[in-house]
Amino acid sequence: MPKHLIASGFAYQQDHASMFSTKRAYLILLLEGLASSGVQMVTIRQTVAFVGGSVLCTSIIISCFLGALALGYFFGGKTAPEKFSRALLFNLVGAIALFGIGLSYPFVSMFFLSIADISYGLPILGNPLVHLLAFCLLVMSPLVFLLGQTVPLLLNTADQETRKSEAAGSATAISTVGNVVGCLLTSLVLMYFLGVGYSILVNCMILSFCVLLVLRPEKTVLKPMLLSITSLSLAVAFVANVRMPNQLFAATTPYSDIRVEAKDGGKRLVINRSSASFIDAETRQGWPYIEMMKSAIFADDVAGKDILVLGAGGFTLSAEDTKGANFTYLDIDPMLKSVAEGDFLGEPIKGDFIAQDARAFLLTNEKRWDVIVVDLYTNAAAIPMHTATFEFFSLVSERLTGNGKAVLNIAANPRLTDRYSQTMDNTVRQAFSRCVTDITSYDDSLQNLVYLCGKRSSGVDRVARAYFDDTTRVTVDGYLSALHGSAR
Repeated sequence: MPKHLIASGFAYQQDHASMFSTKRAYLILLLEGLASSGVQMVTIRQTVAFVGGSVLCTSIIISCFLGALALGYFFGGKTAPEKFSRALLFNLVGAIALFGIGLSYPFVSMFFLSIADISYGLPILGNPLVHLLAFCLLVMSPLVFLLGQTVPLLLNTADQETRKSEAAGSATAISTVGNVVGCLLTSLVLMYFLGVGYSILVNCMILSFCVLLVLRPEKTVLKPMLLSITSLSLAVAFVANVRMPNQLFAATTPYSDIRVEAKDGGKRLVINRSSASFIDAETRQGWPYIEMMKSAIFADDVAGKDILVLGAGGFTLSAEDTKGANFTYLDIDPMLKSVAEGDFLGEPIKGDFIAQDARAFLLTNEKRWDVIVVDLYTNAAAIPMHTATFEFFSLVSERLTGNGKAVLNIAANPRLTDRYSQTMDNTVRQAFSRCVTDITSYDDSLQNLVYLCGKRSSGVDRVARAYFDDTTRVTVDGYLSALHGSAR
């Protein structure tokens, strides 16, 4: 290459580098890192209603995020120095549009419902995890790819005296600090106090500020157009993430999208697209499986007894009458109580409420309960993994009084024709001494199975002995059981 071209190229790079102070470059890297981790947190939260919140879902999102970030680093490093400023601007503007629209609830809902309809009945393609992978590859990954190029692009602003290794280390460190702050800010502050919609909007505003920082020293005819596109993207992001969700939901929290709607002479509480509770306006009764659970709870005299409900739903177990029992509801979502009282029940809940993870509560609270109800779901069919294992159900058993009982709602196939339903049934029966199952329907699909179980005791066999032809035990035991029942 001719020396004059090399010299001119070097001069162009120096001019652009001088346009960006070190502090300004570091601020852009910090804010970009903050927004990048916000993408990850928001994607996990927005997809819960459609695929659940299992470790499998999280692993897909994180893998796609890291893959897109690596590609962003790679291709960003190949950008010519004289093009870095323009590339950075277009990446940031494109990221704002993708973030504000692609991760909004209306778009996410349309995407998952459409792909579910298209792939219905198809092997593999109909799996919700495949739908999540498609969403990550088509929406989240391009967004992360654009933001990931920020680090190598801004390396062009480093002073010529600064070593490449030092510049790369500083840029990566600042961006990573932004990642850390972004995770905490988005999940613990923005989502908690403002909701998901405002969290997305705030992150888009952060990226818009980055656009202004890049445009400030730029002398380009594209400045008015880029500012117009950025302003329009923010306006659309506000409508899609704040105005529309506010009309759809009573609350959007770090855990759930909650809405209340009229149905069959009562109200239905919908959490993450799942019909969590129903209450009849006149009788104050709930879904059939809830009434089944209430029959089990109130079968004995419960006056003065302590009842723990893990998974509050709409607090309908005590909506009709507590019969003198002391109800304690526990749910991970602290906003659920206010929504239920204000929009669903129309009155204060009957009982106490604790906002905490169910397993963490049982591990740290050694109180014994007369009845423990387990009704935990992240969406229509997904039980949180750590509350669907032998260890968790054993912990529930340990927290029962000697004559206490557990009442469990498990969504499974009542015919036990699939591996999940068979294994879940076996898991529950292994964790308790005895269980009886009641079902609302015998359809060959996921149904509410209500397990009524007793406390596991080391002095009682988990599996009762069988009756054989060579004894009269079945007749004698049956007769004694009948006498005991008639005496009551």
